[in-house]
Amino acid sequence: MDTRKQILVNSLISFLQDELNGTGLDKEKKESLEVAIQCLETTFEVDGANIGEKVELLPLIKLKPKVTEEQITEAEKCKTRGNDFMKNSQYNEAIDEYTKAIDLNPNNAVYFCNRAAAYTRIMKDIDAITDCNEAIKLDPTYGKAYGRLGIAYSNLNKLELALDAYQTALRYDPTNAMYETNLKVAQERIHANQDSTTPASDARQIPDNFSQFMNNPNIINMASQILSDQNFHSMMSGLINNMSGPAGDGMPAAVETMLQAGQALAQRVVNEDPEFYNRVARNVQTGGQGDGDANPSAPNDSTQKPSDKDQGSA
Repeated sequence: MDTRKQILVNSLISFLQDELNGTGLDKEKKESLEVAIQCLETTFEVDGANIGEKVELLPLIKLKPKVTEEQITEAEKCKTRGNDFMKNSQYNEAIDEYTKAIDLNPNNAVYFCNRAAAYTRIMKDIDAITDCNEAIKLDPTYGKAYGRLGIAYSNLNKLELALDAYQTALRYDPTNAMYETNLKVAQERIHANQDSTTPASDARQIPDNFSQFMNNPNIINMASQILSDQNFHSMMSGLINNMSGPAGDGMPAAVETMLQAGQALAQRVVNEDPEFYNRVARNVQTGGQGDGDANPSAPNDSTQKPSDKDQGSA
């Protein structure tokens, strides 16, 4: 018998035996249980007196909490306030509102997914992963939850997991341009990690619109967040220590640290503004000659940002 089936049968017989030994059943019902146990033992050739591996069945059954209409209505108000905070880059306030929504209605996957987006913005990627997984449990076909899961994994440099998450996101939302961009970046980072030595002849030119990149308000905001992150401080401290070490010893580690910092920065750029990232990437590939954009230097206001940017779900 298949091992999983064996464990299931063992667990079921064990449960029935516990019920049989309890005090809540009358004589007639206990006799029925005895017959049921004997039938299972005979059918699956199990020795009821010597049951093998088993699991507790009742803890595996998760019931959704009952939520009133009033709670659902109030939770939606909290979500809306959270979305407004996200648009204003008030991420901690957004987290508070999404948490209130979850407390009122823990059956809604959107609330967990929105809070994951806010956690990502303040670099609490572990918390974001937890919330994305909760959202996926509630709605296994929720493409946005997989997309945000991929972002969190990318930020932690868990690129293979990020790749799987982006691919799943595209399975459920195949026309989402942001997921396609993030998937491409993850693939490029994996390839770069596999081949860390690049010949000098392959060096890319710095794009002509580098000043636009540096003055992009989203990038400035993202850079401020990175500079305030303790993990980034630790990375830079390691870089300085490696650079000051003995010649030929610290430099490889220093280079690796610089690469990691650059990859983290690139991923943050993608998360903040995938469209702008694509323009810069195309400009680099064409040696700074431009990509044919009708207005490549247009300001990056809210009307030009991708509709799926993490500012909360509708």
